[in-house]
Amino acid sequence: MVRVTQAFVPVLERSATPVIVNVSSGMGSLGRTTNPERIESRIVGLPYRSSKSALNMITSQYAKAYPQMRINAVDPGYTATDFNAHSGPQSVEEGAEIIIRAAQFGPDAPTGAYLDREGTVPW
Repeated sequence: MVRVTQAFVPVLERSATPVIVNVSSGMGSLGRTTNPERIESRIVGLPYRSSKSALNMITSQYAKAYPQMRINAVDPGYTATDFNAHSGPQSVEEGAEIIIRAAQFGPDAPTGAYLDREGTVPW
């Protein structure tokens, strides 16, 4: 993710509305994974969770480094895909909604945010 971002920064800097959308997960949210009322707190998965937490921090730091860009992390939610043997309760279209919305952010939209379909996700 860092290498791809660095490779595209020169191109993005020439854009009128540069946007980066990093696809995270509620499994990378310290707020959700430490809340006993959330399903995310009851699932163990060290590599995946750690990589998503790292992605969240990198997103936060890139947003600070490039304030003229809209750089955000999004959580598509538990979506039925090959990755989880189609066990997620929502469709790919539902999961993709926040990704598409964030990709269309204009210059007045948030940056350095962690979002899902319903709003802000706790880091």
